[in-house]
Amino acid sequence: MTIAAAIAAPISTAIASIASVALLVFWLLSGQAVQTLKLSWQQPVGKMIMLFFAWLIIGTLYAETDWHSKLETLSSWKKLVYVFLLLGVFQQSQWQKRFVYSYFIAMVMAGMIAMPLWALDLIVRDGREAGIFMTNHATQSTAFVAALLCAIFLVQEPLNPRWKYAVWAGIAIFLFNIFFISTGRSGYLAVPIAAVFAFGSIYGYSKLPQIIGTAAIMLLAFGLSSNTLQDRFRLAWDEQASYKSSQDLTSVGIRVVFYKNTVELIEKAPWFGYGTSSFKPTYSQYASAKSQGWRGTSTSDPHNQYLFVWLENGLIGLLLFFAYIMVALRQGMYNKPYGPIAASFLVAICASSLFNSHFKTFAEGYLLAFFLGALLSQTVESADLQADA
Repeated sequence: MTIAAAIAAPISTAIASIASVALLVFWLLSGQAVQTLKLSWQQPVGKMIMLFFAWLIIGTLYAETDWHSKLETLSSWKKLVYVFLLLGVFQQSQWQKRFVYSYFIAMVMAGMIAMPLWALDLIVRDGREAGIFMTNHATQSTAFVAALLCAIFLVQEPLNPRWKYAVWAGIAIFLFNIFFISTGRSGYLAVPIAAVFAFGSIYGYSKLPQIIGTAAIMLLAFGLSSNTLQDRFRLAWDEQASYKSSQDLTSVGIRVVFYKNTVELIEKAPWFGYGTSSFKPTYSQYASAKSQGWRGTSTSDPHNQYLFVWLENGLIGLLLFFAYIMVALRQGMYNKPYGPIAASFLVAICASSLFNSHFKTFAEGYLLAFFLGALLSQTVESADLQADA
């Protein structure tokens, strides 16, 4: 059910939701729920999730919102609950392998579907660009970023020549989809950062200068050859430069306004924030009093995950959130062979979350949760390795 939910998360909200509920039902009926929860608690990431979630609950006690809003915000963080649950479920390395290979194969098929749709300029979902058949362009890009990271590590495995060629073909398909078909700017940013982290974990960080240089050359090559990438960055630059004088709301312009207003609010309550669930009412009141027109637009999300956490839960909450990320990265690096895939994908989401709230959005948030829960789960051997380190 976890594998099915991970594959469905970027494609169909309905199927992913059904698979997630089925996962919970089968877990409860398994007779091993208590045992798996104990295993989850024994792992460093599990402890950090509980600590961060405890601070979120404390944040509800001083938020000046109704309890419906508080519970709704807590519910938006339920992806962390899935991470915690799966840490105790994926205790067998063969299931981690099945997760990685199944996701890779499914995304190769998805990439092969997207390419002719793009080439023929076919729109299959209303409001989407040609070639985009998943939830949206950002989600589709993120799905292929995760698949690309799987392929980077799979190509290092002792595969037969046919499988090697298939993995290399998958890498080409994913790169083409990310840089030529998708218009998701977050994907353009996430790929080189996550790839540098991934290759550093494979070849050693002593070779970081060479890895960064290679990544920069490849990014430049894609930038010079992809009209889609060039158009998206040109549009972003124009929107950023003209947001002060523009009469129309733009994607980048409204983000700049969100960031500035959020930072100003954070300065008024930096340590504890305004409480869990406080973002929308606090921001809306401040923005409407400060500005008119689209600059006074209300929002429940500043499109920056770190500013969101800081405003609601203060610097203490932000530091706990960073601690969760750092512990997850460390556990992933030692949980070989597949833990580094999850760690690399976490780096990608951290990068994209500078301009989105991908830890909390449905598709990206659940996809990350399934990767972390499944691939960070420590077997006995990986736990001993981390203890020795």
